Amino acid sequence: MEKYYPQTVIYEEKKTTYWALMFVLFFICMIFFLVYFTRHYMGYFLLLPLIGISFGLFATYNIAFYSVKIFDDKTIQFGFLAWNKKLQLSEISSIEEIPYHPILEFGGLGWRIGRRRKNGKWRIGYVVWLQKGIEIEATNGKYYVFGTDNPEEILSLLK
Repeated sequence: MEKYYPQTVIYEEKKTTYWALMFVLFFICMIFFLVYFTRHYMGYFLLLPLIGISFGLFATYNIAFYSVKIFDDKTIQFGFLAWNKKLQLSEISSIEEIPYHPILEFGGLGWRIGRRRKNGKWRIGYVVWLQKGIEIEATNGKYYVFGTDNPEEILSLLK
C-alpha cells in the first residue's frame, strides 16, 4: 500500500477583482429592495427574480476570486472558486505563453469558451483582466487558457 503525502504549494498567485465584488453588493441591495418594499404587492411573483439574482450573486462572487497554484508534484490548478481546473503533468501535452486578449478572444471576463487562434478548436478560458496568458493543451484534446502575471515562472516550474 502506497503512502499518501499531502501536496505542498510551491507557487501561488491570487487576484481579487473588486468590480465583481461591487456587483455582489449591488445584487444584495436589489434583494433587500425586492423583499422589503414589494413583499405585500408581489407575493409569489417575487420568487423568480430572487432566484435570478441569487445566481448572479453566486457567479460574480466566484469570479471575484481567481488563483493559480502549482504543487510540488507538478500539478497545476487554475481558475475561480467554483470553476477551477486541476491538471497533473502527465495530463498536459503542451504548455506555452501566448498573446492574451480576453475581450477579443473570449468576449469578456470570467469562465469563457472561445474559438479564436487554434484553427477553430474550442478553448476554455479562465479569463481575468490585463494579464499575460498561458495555454495548455491537455492529452484529452482540450485547450485551456488562463491569465497570470508570471508566465515565465510557471513554465519553468512545470518543465
